[in-house]
Amino acid sequence: MSLPLYIHGSSDVGRQRAQNEDSYRIGVQPDGSRLLVVCDGMGGHEAGEVASQVASDRLVEVLSASAPDNPPRVLYEAFVAANQAVLEAAGTRGAPGMGTTGVIAWVMSSRCYVGWVGDSRLYQFRAGGLLDRTRDHTRVAQMVAHGILTADEARNHPDSHVLVQALGGSPGVQKSFKPEVWTEPLELRSGDVVLLCSDGLYDLIEDHELYPLIEGRDYQDAVTWLIQTANERGGTDNITVILLVAGQPEVPRRVTVPQEARRETLPDGMPMLAPVPAPEPTERAAPVEPAAPVPAPRRREPTVPVMPAAPAESVPSGNAGRRVPLWWLLATGILTMGVGIALGLGAGNTPSTPSAPPPPAPVQSTSSAVEVDGGTEQDAGVAQSGPPAPAPTGNSQATESGGK
Repeated sequence: MSLPLYIHGSSDVGRQRAQNEDSYRIGVQPDGSRLLVVCDGMGGHEAGEVASQVASDRLVEVLSASAPDNPPRVLYEAFVAANQAVLEAAGTRGAPGMGTTGVIAWVMSSRCYVGWVGDSRLYQFRAGGLLDRTRDHTRVAQMVAHGILTADEARNHPDSHVLVQALGGSPGVQKSFKPEVWTEPLELRSGDVVLLCSDGLYDLIEDHELYPLIEGRDYQDAVTWLIQTANERGGTDNITVILLVAGQPEVPRRVTVPQEARRETLPDGMPMLAPVPAPEPTERAAPVEPAAPVPAPRRREPTVPVMPAAPAESVPSGNAGRRVPLWWLLATGILTMGVGIALGLGAGNTPSTPSAPPPPAPVQSTSSAVEVDGGTEQDAGVAQSGPPAPAPTGNSQATESGGK
């Protein structure tokens, strides 16, 4: 079952213009699709009016004769044909600067294909919220897109309506001519609102004000009220509006969603996202292999009397910092003390060497040398003695025992 569409349009000269250079078309195609066209002419008296009429007529003519197999391509070709028609009309009238903007909505049941050139706009609203809007082909729009101007600065900029694209117009505009057509259609739901308009409307009514002005109104009354509001605010330009309401004749009222519910609800069309896994901790709680343990603070050991015979040098230098068991210290002390006592007793029981009677001649004693760890230790406390030498005879001298 097709979605019923309620469409109405109107155009007004405004309060400050003598001539209405805007034009619009609402047409029904043989296949049942609808064509909505708004054009805003430029070039002065008569020239702008002619340009908008020529362009809108040519757009409808081309689209009506085309098969809707590829709507975006057909829209693009229709704009190219309308541009050529305006250039030819300008040459015939001797008005080289004559031109116009143009915006189209081609509605096929619940799909709406969109294309435009210039700064006439299309808006799509759902439940009071703005879903989509065409972007203006103007110099200040380009400056806003590149961050040179803010949106507020652009509204009051002297070049706010200088076009960089148009149907017809000056050679400079023609140099950058390229219609903009969305490749995917707007999907319409019951209650959706589509609004096409010239700059005479949105110059005086902000985007956020548009829907509150028309909500709850009949679609025809809504168009009248928008134009009336623009005129009450000055009517500085021609004002043209086409309004489409899908599924019902009244503009739906805005839906108020509680703040709590809004936080828990995803916007339409947003894909569900998988939960993001929690990052793993950089240090695990499991114990680490003690390959390189961190030394714990040392505790004071209980004081134990140690025998002075166990010098500190007894601990090998390679094991510095290694604890010596208490039993080892006690055993070493006892062993050392025992060795010391044994040596003392042995020295006391050694018999003294009996002294020989003094010889008649002095006997020289020799000392023996003993190798100890590569050095020579002199045993100077032990004298060697031999048998008594015979009594000297004459002037002969006694030979020392062991001498050469």
